[in-house]
Amino acid sequence: MESKQYNIEELSELTGFTRRTIRYYIQEGLIGPPAGRGRGGFYNDSHLDKLIYIKSLQERGLNLAAINELLNTGKTNSVEYFRNVWIRYEIVPGLEISVSRDLEEKESKRIFEIIKVARALLKEKITNE
Repeated sequence: MESKQYNIEELSELTGFTRRTIRYYIQEGLIGPPAGRGRGGFYNDSHLDKLIYIKSLQERGLNLAAINELLNTGKTNSVEYFRNVWIRYEIVPGLEISVSRDLEEKESKRIFEIIKVARALLKEKITNE
């Protein structure tokens, strides 16, 4: 089966990465450079597959250092490579709070109390106006 060729705009649309990000990933060695030179350069299915894989790793919380290590060695050595994930709670439309995953795991009961009180206060304020 023949590999499809993509220009950078098509690759950007298919992966959701900006052209600038794709170029940065090439510079950092996460993906290979395009075949050809200049404006005639093109990407193929291996570029597309690797970018989709990188996106899936990012969605699982890995940062670029961990992704680079994983792509180069096949493994990551430490939990420290995971991004600090934030959980968002909407209080009312237009107002939300963000809580780090670590804090949310340790203090979930207190956080839910804070959210409950904040919603009640704002609902009371809106109702009285």
